[in-house]
Amino acid sequence: MPRRKQTTINLKELEAYSTLIEELRNNPAYADKDLSTLKITVLDSYEATIKDVDKAIKHLQHYVVAKKNTIETFQDEQLINRARLAKMLGISRQTLTAWINKGFITPLKSKYLPDYETFNTDAVLQELNRHKEEHFEERI
Repeated sequence: MPRRKQTTINLKELEAYSTLIEELRNNPAYADKDLSTLKITVLDSYEATIKDVDKAIKHLQHYVVAKKNTIETFQDEQLINRARLAKMLGISRQTLTAWINKGFITPLKSKYLPDYETFNTDAVLQELNRHKEEHFEERI
């Protein structure tokens, strides 16, 4: 999981600072603590997105053109596992798993091989392009 940006709030700038310090001093659990070092940190919230979707699309398109004959198929179904798709996209397998968990890419259930998860390059390109279009306005 990516790290989120952490922000530290200067408590001395808050109107409630003296009230907080007084309340903490009255609490036995904090009696021996140096309250002048008191800090509050918050994590920025964010919407999950693909950092460089254009690069992933370009990698996949190039891979399909250059190595189309090496993509295993069975009765017109592409047999692409996670490791292979990650290589095609130019990302790590862990990043691909994160994208799948966030719903950016959807694995397909094989029609012919029970319990086999596969991917279709055309479907993945559609999903990545859809993600790009949905988040294009955010980058402007």
